[in-house]
Amino acid sequence: MKENQQRSLSQWGNMLIISFILIVLACACWIFSSSTFDQPQPKAGIVLLGGTDEEGWNAPQYRGIRKACTNMHIELLTKERIIGEGACTKAVQELARDGAGMIFLASYSYSEEAQKFVHEYPQIAFGTNSAECHARNMTSYFIRMYQGRYLAGALAGMRTKSNVIGYVAAMKNSEVNRGINAFALGARQTNPNARVVVMWTGSWQNEEKEASEARRLIQEAGADILTYHQDEPAAADVAEELGIDYIGYYEDLGQHPWRSDHALTSVVCNWDRYYEDIIRRYLKGELNYVDKQWVGMEAGFVELCPFSAAVTDTEKNRLEELKYAMLNGHFVFAGEIYDQQGNLRCRADESIRDDRLLQHMDWLVKGVDVLE
Repeated sequence: MKENQQRSLSQWGNMLIISFILIVLACACWIFSSSTFDQPQPKAGIVLLGGTDEEGWNAPQYRGIRKACTNMHIELLTKERIIGEGACTKAVQELARDGAGMIFLASYSYSEEAQKFVHEYPQIAFGTNSAECHARNMTSYFIRMYQGRYLAGALAGMRTKSNVIGYVAAMKNSEVNRGINAFALGARQTNPNARVVVMWTGSWQNEEKEASEARRLIQEAGADILTYHQDEPAAADVAEELGIDYIGYYEDLGQHPWRSDHALTSVVCNWDRYYEDIIRRYLKGELNYVDKQWVGMEAGFVELCPFSAAVTDTEKNRLEELKYAMLNGHFVFAGEIYDQQGNLRCRADESIRDDRLLQHMDWLVKGVDVLE
């Protein structure tokens, strides 16, 4: 009898212990689910000058950040076709109201306006494409596209027969000048007689103007290869129409079936990988710890897209050699470099520092001419 009572008490005690453990586990699960699954999803915003469907600059930017946000379970808020005075400010106000914790201003033209309002949103981390504007909570995010420009120029130098390469360019700032200079240095690396002739359009997006300047470069300057720094490929369309070789920018033009082998290649960026890197920094609270996020081929972010059938194996091999040298310490802006006026800008034993490349490239290298 006594043994039965002790056995019953023991069983009852075990049941109490098990019940207690189950209650603790249930509470732990509730706390975990409340703190994890009920947390609001982080939000990122992007402000675009053009539409998300506009090939060139805007669509690759949008596709890249959309893919990055999807992979990282971030909600993406998009403002497109944001043009005109005050439009960026209004877009940011709406994104802030909708809960964006980080906002990317994906056009050089937004940065000056942004400096006037970013301090009003200290809780938001901003990214801008301009290295010339800074704030405590605004970081420049840039890709070393000039590395791809250098290789593209080297290809153009090998292929030109007239020794004249046309370049349709948006405006005279450090970003555009840097690309022109790298392209010209690459062209003269493979062809010392090559000239790069530039025409300025004064706008990131003006297809009529870009097409007109492309025609002038071909018909007046004698260019037999074209490239451009614009938000859309209007210059490439003209080259295709006139049967001239061309090199694209931002997007793989050769993937469009209506284009011919004159679409030699394009300088492109793996924006999804780059945005993932930036967003990861934001989630760790590191996005605004440095003024600039500037990476390139060494991180796999910049490349030349697949070549057309017109590019020979010899030309591909030469480009591989130049790329290998660049990734192993040969800087694009190093060694003896002169500007258009014959001034020495870089000595034989030095290279141009990043801060000068980013913010103070207000000159063009020897071998670049401007068609007025």
